[in-house]
Amino acid sequence: MSHDLSSLRQQLRELQQELPLLLEDFLGREPLLPGSLYTLRRRCGKPTCHCAGGEPHASMALSYRGQGRPQNISVPREHLRAVRKLTDDYRRFRQARSQLLRLQRQTLKLIDGIEAARVGEGERRFQKLRASFPSHRRR
Repeated sequence: MSHDLSSLRQQLRELQQELPLLLEDFLGREPLLPGSLYTLRRRCGKPTCHCAGGEPHASMALSYRGQGRPQNISVPREHLRAVRKLTDDYRRFRQARSQLLRLQRQTLKLIDGIEAARVGEGERRFQKLRASFPSHRRR
């Protein structure tokens, strides 16, 4: 059992080494924008435009829930880099959050295993001690 306990402890130590890397994402100061950039393709409707018979017009748009409702907003080319950074940073933050949740679940599972192993050892030790207790008759 002590081998299992030692293995559980080692796994817990290894798991906890991931935490500082995640904390970097949470402690950042950059603003975040919950949304996604996508390419919006559409035809303008003019019969003589090149889009009428070929490739539609393409522009970048942002999809996000701003002010409590979904919004799709065209993003001018000159602001695309800044908006992409905001949304990419948000996505990284959320991925780190998911990783933290996974890490916490694994940590609790290992801690539960450590507790069970230590309780088992404690019960075995107590049984050995109990054998040396003076016996009392119950009335």
